[in-house]
Amino acid sequence: MTARNTSEVILFKSLDFIPIPILLSESRMNEMSGRIQRIHRFVNHAFIEQIGYTLVDIPDMDAWFNTVYPDPLVRQAMVEGWAKIVESSINAGIDTAEMQARILCRNGEYRWFLITAQITTENQSDLHIVTMRDIHDLQLLIDENQTLSNTDVLTGLANRRKAEAVLENALSTTNGSDLCLLMCDVDYFKAINDTFGHLCGDDVLVQVARLLEGLQQSAACIARWGGEEFLIVLQGYSLDETYQIAEQLRLDLASTDFFYQDKQLNLTMSFGCICVQDNESLRSALFRVDSALYSAKSAGRNCVVIG
Repeated sequence: MTARNTSEVILFKSLDFIPIPILLSESRMNEMSGRIQRIHRFVNHAFIEQIGYTLVDIPDMDAWFNTVYPDPLVRQAMVEGWAKIVESSINAGIDTAEMQARILCRNGEYRWFLITAQITTENQSDLHIVTMRDIHDLQLLIDENQTLSNTDVLTGLANRRKAEAVLENALSTTNGSDLCLLMCDVDYFKAINDTFGHLCGDDVLVQVARLLEGLQQSAACIARWGGEEFLIVLQGYSLDETYQIAEQLRLDLASTDFFYQDKQLNLTMSFGCICVQDNESLRSALFRVDSALYSAKSAGRNCVVIG
């Protein structure tokens, strides 16, 4: 046995005791394709225990991507994303590349891992070390907190923070003529609260939210803006189409029977709608759609006004 083989055996045995999944790979020239291929040489016990695959399953990097990312679109995105991260690390003179990835484990479960790969090596065997730290529970907690921070607790719709973020992004990526806003609120909502109580008012807002969710496939965002006001962001719609959507919502709401503790409530809503202008600021667009809604309220409520 050569000195190199002896050192590799010692290394493999040592890594088998580490509780973090570890994979060792080596670059080789593929004589058939003429390209450098990353061959996998070793996976430790923790890798097999936590991720489930052996070298038979993932003999090289191509097999790895094909196995843990079965969806071809996701796979392509991850391959390209990893290549960019590696290139960025090399350009910055960093010896490792790191990314978070949601992978398919052998048992059929998708889990989040933080993958750190050694991209340059000075050891004799030219083996590159890849570690995979399980961050699944942490990532789920982060995702849950992110969802809560962007969601209205009562209705389950997006909240104002989320709506502003969506609108800011839309303003920076689309022409004004392709972006329209609808702002609406429940008519005489204070009277509902005063007459039937705030629990009734909450129930009304939830039922209105379920009605507005009918636009989920069309709208970039449906949000509870505040109180009894809702904001809908529509991309790819003309002002006339937006008006027709608002009018249909108005009619649907007016014809829907709402009940609270066996009491029927006759609800209506007022709508303001605008088409965002080229290079218009977020504040300007929100001011105009709010003014259109105010005009609808002043015009007698239960109507749609274009701003």
